[in-house]
Amino acid sequence: MNAQHVSTGAGTGLHRNPTVALGRPKKEIVVRRLKAGDLPAVEAHLLALESSGRHSRFHALLGDDAIRGYIGRIDFERMILTGAFDEETGRLVGLAEAHLDAATSPLRAEVSVSVLASHRGHGIGRLLTAVALDDAAARGTRRADFYFQIGNRAVARLVRDLGAPIATAPGFASLALPLGTPSLH
Repeated sequence: MNAQHVSTGAGTGLHRNPTVALGRPKKEIVVRRLKAGDLPAVEAHLLALESSGRHSRFHALLGDDAIRGYIGRIDFERMILTGAFDEETGRLVGLAEAHLDAATSPLRAEVSVSVLASHRGHGIGRLLTAVALDDAAARGTRRADFYFQIGNRAVARLVRDLGAPIATAPGFASLALPLGTPSLH
């Protein structure tokens, strides 16, 4: 995937062209597929998440050492990582991970998205989710799974827009999205 320059702000839909104007003060974002050389930026991003952001991403409160261990286990054969970089600072501010299921790869993937608190509310998570779904489908994935906390309103809005039924369990919800169906575009 080539890098995409995107201006972000509040809005109702996902826009994937390079000149997006969504309202609020714009943040210039570059979105691109990540590779092994980007792992230090991925580590810095995950370590910068506040405790609620870490809990939302990992469904547990992981300490710094656990996150560093996670980074060391990233396998680019089984994961597709997409990053959103603040063009002004070069900082990785958003991350989408499509984990291809080892047993059924590439038919099924679990998608996770995290955005730094300072950059939330600008559509970055929505954009990263759409790119992750596109990339996973291009690798032959037929189903994407999302797991999220019931109280996470941003993710709940996003998955509701995907149109697939949501299953709930105490404190958590999940969505199994057949790819090639309605998307965020």
